[in-house]
Amino acid sequence: MADKMYWAIRCRRCGGMIVYHEVRYKLDEHGAEVEQELPEGTTTHRCDRCGAVGNFDLRQFRAFSARDILAIRS
Repeated sequence: MADKMYWAIRCRRCGGMIVYHEVRYKLDEHGAEVEQELPEGTTTHRCDRCGAVGNFDLRQFRAFSARDILAIRS
């Protein structure tokens, strides 16, 4: 079973992970499954570890596996 993937970014203050949402997939013109691109814009999120609030450009988020996020958060 494949590990779920999430759009996430590192907190600028503590280095913890800030998760935006689950990575969604779509089929390209050849029928292959590819990651759906995030739209342009910004979002405001709070870090679960230190509580810092930050504005993030959606293009900064990268796909991380749930296993990687949990390892970094602990």
